[in-house]
Amino acid sequence: MKQTCVLAALAMGACVVQAGDWTQWRGSNRDLIVTETGLLKAWPEGGPKRLWQVDLPGDGYSSPVVVGGVLYITGNEGNMGYLYAMDAKTGAGDRWKLAYGQEWVANYPFARTSPTVVGDLIYVTSGLGRLVCISIKDRKIVWEVNAHEVYGGRNITWGIAESPLVYDDKVITQPGGENAGVVALNAKTGALVWRSAGLSERSAYCSPALITLNGKRQLVTQLEDHAVGLDPETGAVLWKHPHRNRHAVHPNTPVLCGENKVFISSGYGYGSEILEISGNTAKAVWTEKSSDNHFQGIAIYEGRIYSSGGGKMSCFDPKDGRRIYDVPDARKTTFCITPSGMITYDEHGGKVLLVDIKSNPNTPKVVSSFAVNYGNDQHWSSPVVADGILFLRRGKGVAAFDIAEK
Repeated sequence: MKQTCVLAALAMGACVVQAGDWTQWRGSNRDLIVTETGLLKAWPEGGPKRLWQVDLPGDGYSSPVVVGGVLYITGNEGNMGYLYAMDAKTGAGDRWKLAYGQEWVANYPFARTSPTVVGDLIYVTSGLGRLVCISIKDRKIVWEVNAHEVYGGRNITWGIAESPLVYDDKVITQPGGENAGVVALNAKTGALVWRSAGLSERSAYCSPALITLNGKRQLVTQLEDHAVGLDPETGAVLWKHPHRNRHAVHPNTPVLCGENKVFISSGYGYGSEILEISGNTAKAVWTEKSSDNHFQGIAIYEGRIYSSGGGKMSCFDPKDGRRIYDVPDARKTTFCITPSGMITYDEHGGKVLLVDIKSNPNTPKVVSSFAVNYGNDQHWSSPVVADGILFLRRGKGVAAFDIAEK
């Protein structure tokens, strides 16, 4: 019955959100944590059953999102960016695509950003700084804003790579213009709500987070020279902390790790920091140069921090930054954490691991593994789990694997 309802909704073009959906970058809660249960605790030899594998018309590094039985993903064909939609169960069905504008075609010329789905609308940011709102029902663009042109933005070395954050009928973009390092637009119309006066730093590939620090909601992101906290209603700068590596590359979403602390990490030898926030002040209470997370993601799970950096996946104590352990066989790896274990996807050779991090809390164990042997170019997309299915993207190639217990 559930499948019938999903297919009917898909045929009508409607968006029916279900438990277990993955609606945006890093998951529906933007935290890399999968809450759905009933997942395999070990995979068969050679990996879980592959349900389907398709080659998209366009290339991309972006991860898919899955909402109401439909998978949405971005890719570029030549210099044009497209949003693709397909049946998440079969890879086919009511499949469609829509051009959302010119994409980044310089170095590493693949689409970078994941869509964000809110209700019947999808938000996509291009590598050239164009923010687009798309109607799922009508399959057309509702509004679009070239944030660089309108707000004096400047592109960066490897193209804009932020995935849209939407809250309270606002959508956030980071053009990096004069008094417009960060901008909030009306999510229904694209009209300006606020711009961050006094903050003119360029974007730095970071997808921002909406978190609560000291009982107060804050918009936290990393720009060219600083990690910053903003008032989410006005854009006022609440605090700034110097944080810049030699390329101004900070693609990891900041993670809350306590009532008043934030964990951030950047690659190229810069390393990780835990920042303590008090009023308008941010100070580093712990730093670790050896754990320099390039863009693999950070999560906090059951009171511990997980971050890939320095050629290893590590677990840290958020109280003092102490390294508890390194995950065996996991090197430079994207990941998510499920009730059945951590799923990692390694840049080196495309190896996928299922890691037990619960049975012995200080000794992780690799339970199962397999290699992604389809697609093209780098293994840079993040694993996605929705409705008992693991989705893995490599370039044009996307595949779905059944990881649900029977």
